[in-house]
Amino acid sequence: MNVKERMLLESWLLWSTSYYLYIPFLSIYLSSFIPELKLSLLYAGVQAISLPYPIIGARLSKKNKIFPIVIGMSLSGLGLILLVISKNLYEALIFMAINYLFYLSLPSYYSLMAEIGEGIITKVWSLSIIPSIIMPAVGGIIAQYFGLRVLFILSGFLLSLSFLPLLNLNISNFTNDNFKLRFTLGTLIVIIIILPIAMASPYIYLVIYKHFNLTKEQVGFIATLAEILGMLLSLFSSKFISKKKYLLSFSLFIFSLIIFYNFSPFVAIFFGSWEAIIPLTLEYFPSNRKNPEDFALINVMQGIGWVSGYLLDYSFNNVKLLLISSSVIAFLSACIILIKK
Repeated sequence: MNVKERMLLESWLLWSTSYYLYIPFLSIYLSSFIPELKLSLLYAGVQAISLPYPIIGARLSKKNKIFPIVIGMSLSGLGLILLVISKNLYEALIFMAINYLFYLSLPSYYSLMAEIGEGIITKVWSLSIIPSIIMPAVGGIIAQYFGLRVLFILSGFLLSLSFLPLLNLNISNFTNDNFKLRFTLGTLIVIIIILPIAMASPYIYLVIYKHFNLTKEQVGFIATLAEILGMLLSLFSSKFISKKKYLLSFSLFIFSLIIFYNFSPFVAIFFGSWEAIIPLTLEYFPSNRKNPEDFALINVMQGIGWVSGYLLDYSFNNVKLLLISSSVIAFLSACIILIKK
């Protein structure tokens, strides 16, 4: 692992430590003052607001690729901290929109990784999942004994520091003045791939938490197992990146198995395969793998997939039906990727 790769990994490890502390409990926290069936509307609103963020980040990166990372990650952490003072859906929308400013950073992150070589995005992603082995369980303990607000403040502080390892990184800046977004059939398929993840993500842990009367520690343990599965899938994929088409299809098939969540809370573990689906999508679709604008386009398509999934959640008004539909769409997406030339 060279110096550049190590610095990127260190940054993402800080970010993921924060992420895996709070993410299994975000819906649980929000549902304390927002009706459950409006959670998807909140997520859709936040994701819609964040759609321009990757494009803005890519444009900012033209002079300095580190600048949008510093701005995006520091403000993202602040948004998470401010979330603890939310009292209603509208306040939560504002603070989560600030938290989603990490999207400013993503085109620069992915471009820097792609400069190192093919498979590095998936490799860094897989190694950054390591905190998931323990942090959801730690988050569950913190939430149980100190409260969810303390959990979000701690997570936000860590997130706001995640840019620090990159401050001394030597970079080759993107200088193309002809900034264009190149839409293709492949970029549109990205929307379909993200759709089932978006549909399931607000509810999968919340559903098993309530249906099986679990404790927060138990939810954290199951979330940890899910992330371990995702880490193993993405790490395996980084070793055999030349087969990325089949690996992406296989990961989507694994995700589709959440359709059996009603039989056991441990079925939620299959949700963890999203950790392989996202980086494999980034490896599979960009046309120019060194330009932030190409990754910005994929991020925007992913964002549209998230928005569409959350809006479907809201329109379904039936958590059981949307989880089943999520599984079916994931399975169909796996088939589309498999037959796509």
